[in-house]
Amino acid sequence: MWKPAVPLFVVIIIGVFGYQIIEDMSFLDSLYMTVITIFTVGFKEVKDLTPQGQIFTIFVILGGAGTALFAFTKIGEIVFEGGVEEFWRRRKMERELNNLKNHYIVCGFGRMGRLVSERLEEEKLPFVVIENNPSKIEEIRNKYNYLFIDDDAKQEDTLNKAGIKKAKALASLLPSDADNLYLVLTVRQICPSVFVLSKALDDEAEKKILQIGANKVVSPYKLSGLKIAQGLIRPTLVDFVDLIIRRKELTLAMEELVVGKDSTLVNKTLIQANIRKKANVIIIAVKKPGKDIVFNPAPSFPMEAGDTLLVLGNTEAINTFEATFL
Repeated sequence: MWKPAVPLFVVIIIGVFGYQIIEDMSFLDSLYMTVITIFTVGFKEVKDLTPQGQIFTIFVILGGAGTALFAFTKIGEIVFEGGVEEFWRRRKMERELNNLKNHYIVCGFGRMGRLVSERLEEEKLPFVVIENNPSKIEEIRNKYNYLFIDDDAKQEDTLNKAGIKKAKALASLLPSDADNLYLVLTVRQICPSVFVLSKALDDEAEKKILQIGANKVVSPYKLSGLKIAQGLIRPTLVDFVDLIIRRKELTLAMEELVVGKDSTLVNKTLIQANIRKKANVIIIAVKKPGKDIVFNPAPSFPMEAGDTLLVLGNTEAINTFEATFL
C-alpha cells in the first residue's frame, strides 16, 4: 500500500540534506523548506536563498511535485477502489507462502488440478496452487479459498515464490504436453531433488517428460481406460480400491511410508519386526530405491533404510505403526 509513497520520502530526504548542506539550515528548517517546496503552498522561505539554493529548490519542485501527485493518486486508488482489503489479503498470502515447508505445489487448476487440490485439503496437507487463468483464479478465491499464486507456473520466479526449494512434491497439470514438458525442465534446473509428477496426454510426451526428469508421469486417458476395463471385468475390486482411495466411506486407509535410518525396522525381516501384532497393519508392498515394487512380501523379506512401505490398516493402527517403528 505504501510503496507509491517511497519515492516521495526519498525526495524529502534529499531535500532536507540538500538545504542543510547548501544553506546551512537546521533540520527543522530544512524539512519545512522541503515540504512547502514540494507541495507548493506558497509560504515564505525560512531565509533568502543563495543562487545555489534557488537552483536546488527548482529541482526539488520539479522532482517533488510530480512524485507527490503520483504517490497520492496511487494511494487514493488503493483506498477508494477496494484495494485495502486486497492489499492485506495479498500480504497475508505472502506471509503464508514464506512459512510453507514440506508442502505440495499444484500447477494448473483444471479438472485434475481441482481434484488434486480437494484431496490435499481433505488430507489436511499444506499446498499452493499456481494458475494464471482469470476465471479460475476467481473460482479459487471465492469458492475454495486455497493458497494460490496468480502467475505463469513455467517461470522460475513463480516457482521460487511458491517455495519450490522447500516443497515436498510438485504436480505439473498444465493444459498442454508442451507446457508440462517446459515446466518439468524448469523445475529440474531449480531443484533437482523435489518429487515431480506430470500429466501427459500422449505416449510420446510421456517418454520425453520422463527423460527430462519427472519422477512419475500420469496419462489421464490411459488411467480412465484401464479403470473402465477393470470395472467391467472386476467391479468389486474397483469399488474396494475406490473406497480406500477416497477414505470417506471406509475406516480402512492405505499409507505410503519411508523407513528412516533410525527406524527399528532397519535390517529386520517382517516376521522379526512382528508388525501385525504390535500395530495391526498389513504391509501390502515394499519398494526398495531403484528397484521394482515387491507385492505381498514374504515374512523373511528384509527391510532397509530408504525402503518405501505400502501399509494397510485403519488410521489409528497406521499412526501406531509410525510411532512404534518409524
